[in-house]
Formats: sequence, C-alpha cells, structure tokens
Amino acid sequence: MSQIVEQLKSLLGADNVITKDMTKYLRGGEQPAAVACPGTGEEVAALVKAAADAGVKVNVGGAVVDTTGLSGGIAVVMKRMNKILEIDRNNLTCWVQPGMPHKEFCDALLKEGLYFPPEPYAVSTSSVAGCIGIGDPDSKAFKYMPPRTYIIAYEMVLPTGEPMKIGSKCIKCVSGLDLIHFIAGTRATLGIFTKILVKLQPAPVCRSIVLADLPNITTAAKAFLSIQKRRLFVSRENAITNKLGQHIWSGAKGAVAFVDIEEFPKANVEYAKIVEAELKIAGATATKIISDEKEYASAELGWLKAREAVNLTDKKVRFTVGASNVVKGLDAAKGVVGALEDGEFALIEAQLGKVTVASANPEADAVKLNKAAMPLGGNVSGLLGSKLRCDEYSDQAMFDNITQLLHNIRKEFDPKGILAPGIQF
Repeated sequence: MSQIVEQLKSLLGADNVITKDMTKYLRGGEQPAAVACPGTGEEVAALVKAAADAGVKVNVGGAVVDTTGLSGGIAVVMKRMNKILEIDRNNLTCWVQPGMPHKEFCDALLKEGLYFPPEPYAVSTSSVAGCIGIGDPDSKAFKYMPPRTYIIAYEMVLPTGEPMKIGSKCIKCVSGLDLIHFIAGTRATLGIFTKILVKLQPAPVCRSIVLADLPNITTAAKAFLSIQKRRLFVSRENAITNKLGQHIWSGAKGAVAFVDIEEFPKANVEYAKIVEAELKIAGATATKIISDEKEYASAELGWLKAREAVNLTDKKVRFTVGASNVVKGLDAAKGVVGALEDGEFALIEAQLGKVTVASANPEADAVKLNKAAMPLGGNVSGLLGSKLRCDEYSDQAMFDNITQLLHNIRKEFDPKGILAPGIQF
C-alpha cells in the first residue's frame, strides 16, 4: 500500500496526501491508507487511474469521507476544489467545483440575488457534489423540486480514470437515455464529479419563518393539514421534537414547528398571519414570526443543524406516507417505537409526507413501520424500502431483478469495483 501512497504524492504533491492525523476527514470505523486532496480535474483522473491500476478502493467526500469498506484504500477529499467558476445571469446557471461547501454556495448566490434551493444534507460538511450525489428530496422539494432537477451538466472522472462530460446550458440537452439526471443519487458509485453546472432561480423577494411551540409533534402535523387545506404554497412545513428542536428555538417547551414562507412582501405578511393562527388554533403555547434576515438565517441554520443530526445517525427509520397521512404515520410510529417525545427525536417534513423517528433497533422497526406505511400508500425509504415492499408481496424475484440491474449498471462503469465500497446493492 505504501507504493500507491508514494505514487499519489508524486501526482498531487506530498502536502496534498495525508497519512497521519486523518481523523477529521473520516467518518466510520475503518482506516484508509491515505487522504488525498486533488486540486484539478486532471489530478482526480490521475488519482483514480492509479487506484484502478492498483486495485485500490476509493471513496470521495467534500469535507468528510465515509470509510465503510475503505480499509487500506484512499479517501478523496475535494476541499481544494471549492470555487464558483462562472455565474451566468442570462441563462440562470452556475459552474461550480464539487468540493464547494453547500451552505457557502447558497449564501454566495443569495448575495448575487440568485438562489439554489436544495438544502444541505449535513450543513457542517456537505458539498455541492454531495447534494447531487446523495440526491435525496429535502424539505423544500415540494415547492422547488428535488436536487436532480438542478443539475444540467457535469464533468466527471469514471472509475477507470477516464474523463467524461455530459450536458450543456440548454435545458433540453438529451437524446435517448438521460445521463444528466441519471447520475443524481448514485453516491459516487459511477464516478467522481470535477465540475457541475447547476440551474439557478432568482432569489426570493421576501422570506419569513413562523415558529410554534406545540405540545407534541402530532399536534404540529394536524396544524399542517389545516394549513394545506388553506392552499397556502409555503416552502417548508417541518416539525421536530423538543430535544433537537432547541437548535431552532432555544427554550421551547414542546415540539417545534418550522414553517418557511417565500413570497412577495404582501403575500408573505398575510400567509404568516394565517399560518400563525392555524398553529395557535392547534394548541401552540407560543409562536414567533421571523422576517428579519439575520434572525431568519439563524433559525434556518438551527433547522439545518437539527436535520444534520438526524441524517447522520444510523439509529433511525425514515418512511413516507404522503402529505395527507402524516398524522396516521406518526400514530403508526408510536405503536412501534413508543412515545415519540420520549425518544431522541422524531421529525416530520409534512409537504413530502416524510416521517423520521429514532430507533434503538432500526432493522426490526423498519419491517414493522413498512407494514404500517404500505396501507397509507408509502413505505420505508431507500433500497431497504424496496426490499421490504417486495417481501410483503412475497416477490423476491422482483427485488433480485432490481438489485441485479443496479449491479450491472455499476459494473459497466466500474469493472474493477473500486469506487464507493460502502454502497452496496
């Protein structure tokens, strides 16, 4: 393994290959041989080709790399590739390097009067490439659509070390298979981004947040149903139990509801009043309307920190049931994991119909929650949800076909199986 490390030092420079004090770049229990920090697309290509030739596993991250399956391999940290390369106001597009921190990217665009709506998966470490690579719908996706809709072109290094460029500034740029949007959610199994072209929107004219301190998270879900019946097109309708809710509203006594409104000024004021009224009717003991930009940024950051804590723990089960069935989903969760307010957390993203609950035994609880979610039109999230759904229908052949198709696609891109060893299907 020392041979590949020395080779990487010659390709990237010795200062950009770390073999000691790697902890801050790693998440997980396995130890790679080195952390490599490329600075250009050419260096990424040379690094991946060297690893492929040596049969060494590689995984990538913006600031932190998952080490699952990476013992003796190479953790690629994209922290040096962290710049906005071009903002095209006429086409509302932006070329950005993959390692730019997601939140920093959003903040920089807002200063330019532009908007990249998807939320960071983990606000302290997420990069722009990670947003596309993970591809999960975030709590603004009902209004703004999921991250996959924002990628319109990219440059990538394949697992063989070959560069590939797909897409352009033209929104219609596909004939045949849509390789642009296909790459979203593949979690670095098919290649490593070196440049990404994203679609932007004009920044919202006015933004407000309505916070509410509610007796429990089910009360919040009922209030959200009432708001939805009023046909208010808000940006986020989220609630979280008290412990993590302190990130958003320090001193709250119960569950914290977080409703985000992005409209024109007059509509913002009227919407906020209606939302606040519905939350009070539902039983809020205190409410707060935030319109000041600094206060808005602080409350939003609190939400993102709470969301990060939920996303990064393995002790959870996430399932979807549709926006109209969130209350029923919470009732089902209580029957499996017990009183939600007693656990580490329970979180709802109401517009997506998504519920996430803490679980001491996620594997067993996922089976029970999937059974409860299916009659409500949903299931447990991810590939596990697909497996559990197939199990319910006693159709192992269907799941085998799904996983075999995914495996075949991955093998076409990565014949030696070196990229993202922690992602299994």
